[in-house]
Amino acid sequence: MAKESGGLLRYLKAAFSWRWNLLALGSAIGIGVLSPVPEVVLPMVAAAELAYLAGLISIPKFRQAIDMQTAAAGRPPTPTKLRGRDSVEALLRELAPGLRKRFLELRERCLTMRRIARGLSGSDSSSSVEDLRTPGLDKLLWVFLRLLYSHQGLTRFLDETDATALEKQIDKLEQRRSKLVEGDERLRKSLTDAIATTGMRLENLRNAERNAEFVSLELDRIQSKILALSEMAVNNQSPDFITSQVDAVAAGMAETESAIKELNYITGLGETLEEAPSILERSI
Repeated sequence: MAKESGGLLRYLKAAFSWRWNLLALGSAIGIGVLSPVPEVVLPMVAAAELAYLAGLISIPKFRQAIDMQTAAAGRPPTPTKLRGRDSVEALLRELAPGLRKRFLELRERCLTMRRIARGLSGSDSSSSVEDLRTPGLDKLLWVFLRLLYSHQGLTRFLDETDATALEKQIDKLEQRRSKLVEGDERLRKSLTDAIATTGMRLENLRNAERNAEFVSLELDRIQSKILALSEMAVNNQSPDFITSQVDAVAAGMAETESAIKELNYITGLGETLEEAPSILERSI
């Protein structure tokens, strides 16, 4: 109930504080005060303002726009349009400690396997195996890092949205609509629209739950792939074999990349780099 009231007040505040409404309302009040019959004009102005507010907040697109503004204001600053080193560090700063630790431990595991592989091959840091493998692993680690950020955004969204409250709100609206008498078409239309809008919010929540499950599974899958590929270099020193395995996994990330982009409106990930920055060859 508190969430519902808070949303209604937020819509009313946005509708009332629109600059053109304030200008028109101020002008109308001024005219009413100066008119010969202010006791007649001012109530008419108040009635018109109430009709305007009720009409505007009943429009689904208006409510959705306000919800999006509120969600954007509640998110932490997003690492948009960053390049290279800054993009990685910005995402790491925004991650919760547990997620940041998960990424750094995975990266450190890759570095450990690389050191072991170098020791077995007796090669230095400029080995052909290393040069060929690193870009592919960087891409996988970059996808993994962005997935962690998306997972965090989805989790926050789900924590702040109550499916039970939305279901109860729909039931309440449907009960009110069922009690309307013949001829209350304006109220019926308003309630029908409110039911549809709340239903859209509930469906959006269900989609977010499915996306969260997908992201969680992808995180586990990609983490296993990265570990397997990094460990593979210890047992197989063939540059062609290692490179083909890394490239095959990296090429299969298209669906995951698409999911990350589709979730931007919730996660606030923004326009991060399409091309993977250097991750293994840098100090973090």
